[in-house]
Amino acid sequence: MSAGGDILILLAAGSARRMQSVVDDKITAPLAGKPVFIHSLQSFLSTGLIGRVVITYRDEAQRAKLQAQLAAHLPALTDAEFVAGGESRQDSVLAALNTCEGHVGLTHIHDGARPLVSPEAIRKVRAKACETGAAILAGRAADTVKIAKADSASVATSPDRGLVWTAETPQVFRTATVLKAYRKVAELQRKVTDDSSAVEFVGQDVSLVENPSVNLKLTRPADFVLAEAILRTR
Repeated sequence: MSAGGDILILLAAGSARRMQSVVDDKITAPLAGKPVFIHSLQSFLSTGLIGRVVITYRDEAQRAKLQAQLAAHLPALTDAEFVAGGESRQDSVLAALNTCEGHVGLTHIHDGARPLVSPEAIRKVRAKACETGAAILAGRAADTVKIAKADSASVATSPDRGLVWTAETPQVFRTATVLKAYRKVAELQRKVTDDSSAVEFVGQDVSLVENPSVNLKLTRPADFVLAEAILRTR
């Protein structure tokens, strides 16, 4: 890793509830000959931007497995730090960010279940974050989006598809900004499902950076088949 440099927070503490018991842990499961999270780590490390890696984990058994797989596939990464995650994604992010206080650069927050992120996409979103202070990788909506009524599964509105983006990771921010945002969200007991939502809450504009390549999040068993096929084409 580079001296100094950016921080990478890799989120690995989530459950695999939607994997229908096919995969016990989608983060450590094999994909194209490597554990899922190793693919992401290799992409980030190949950029030369990352100076520190913080990995959140679910429990001690998972931590031991993550460490063993890291030693087997990336033995040079001996200084990766492990932080116990919380009950929700935002709890895990805050726990990791609390170890980053005082850092004056950028922090990349990435879901460990997104193994297809490319070095080019990482560099692209990081460049925009360096310019504006906050940027996320995202995709333009390919389908028409429907907003449901609060009390039923019927359509309330159909927003202009041209204005709709789907948020991905990495999401990259000035460390002080995202730490302040998550602490404020926790203080007010607000719920957020991605990092930009927290940062938006404290008034920081977030830039959207279109991802030119597939950045699938492994959510269901069929996603592993698709991800394998995509990796074979690269």
